[in-house]
This record gives sequence, C-alpha cells and structure tokens, in this order.
Amino acid sequence: MTAFTQKLNPQEALSPRHPNSRLQADWLFLYDKLPPAQWFSAEYVYKTSGWLNIHADIRKRQHILTQISDAYHSGSIEWSEYRVQLLPRINQYIMKLHHHHNIEDQAYFPSFIRMYPQLKSGFEILDRDHIHLDAILNELQVLNGKLAISEAEDKALGEQLHKTLIDVSNLLSQHLTDEEDLVIPILGLN
Repeated sequence: MTAFTQKLNPQEALSPRHPNSRLQADWLFLYDKLPPAQWFSAEYVYKTSGWLNIHADIRKRQHILTQISDAYHSGSIEWSEYRVQLLPRINQYIMKLHHHHNIEDQAYFPSFIRMYPQLKSGFEILDRDHIHLDAILNELQVLNGKLAISEAEDKALGEQLHKTLIDVSNLLSQHLTDEEDLVIPILGLN
C-alpha cells in the first residue's frame, strides 16, 4: 500500500473536508472506510472519478465566471468584453447545474437513501441546497437576461451579477464538498 492510499487515522477520517460542513460525525461511517486520500486510488477511481470530474467541471466554470466578474469590477475589461465573456458561460453553467441536480434528485439520492437509510438526513440537507441553488440560479438567469439586452454599461447590474455569483460560489463550495463526503464513499464501496 502506498502513502497515497494509506488509510487516515480515525480522527482525521471523521473530519469533513469543508470547515463549515453540516454533516454529522455519525453520517461519516463510509467516509471513514473510504477517506479522500483513497478516492483516486486504483482500487476505486473507476467508480469515483466520474462524479468527482463533474464536480471539478462545476468548480472550474464557477471560478471562470467569478474571474470574469472580478476583471470587470477591477477595470481590467470593459463592459462589452464582460458581456461577451459572461453571457454564454452563465447559460451553460446554469443548464449544467440544473441537469446535474435533477439527475441526483430523481435517481441517485433516492437510491443512496434506500441503500443507507441512516444517511437520509444528510441527503435532505443536500436536497435543501438544491432548492436554494435553484432559486439563486433562477435569479442569475434573470440577471443574465438583463445583461443580454443591456448594451450600455450598467454598473448596478454588474454589481448584482457579481453578488449573485459570489452567493452561488459560497453555497456550491460547501454543497459540493458535503455531497462528495457522503456520495463518493457510497460509489467507491458499492
């Protein structure tokens, strides 16, 4: 066994990766059996990499949107360039997130709860996140629609978009990490 695949000591394994995780220690019994250091090991990668790669793509898209918004607010790019870069990316981002969450809500989460009923409360947190994220994404879609018709610079709109992107980013950061801490061990061990 390599250092990469060695099991963490139990105290480390029971600490979720996000500092503000809402996961309770007793929900982490699978996380303890398959800690993050082993998620990409040869034994598990074929089961875990798909989900982790989707989340990596979501994080990358979120980071790019935030970078574009930051560049506009710092004066590094003009309004016209901001619009050209942001408009299509927001639409793709929203579409991909809605699609991913619908699959989770309709197929994966119910299946995982049937397999591990003791994790139901953890998945209920993730479901509530999806509802909250849908509301923020709908707001982001409305703002993006306004951006599409706002050829003249609208600093207030830019501020609203920036705040909404930060809100999505903050919630997604916690949500994706909590979700991975519950889901990846299920995928890897089953």
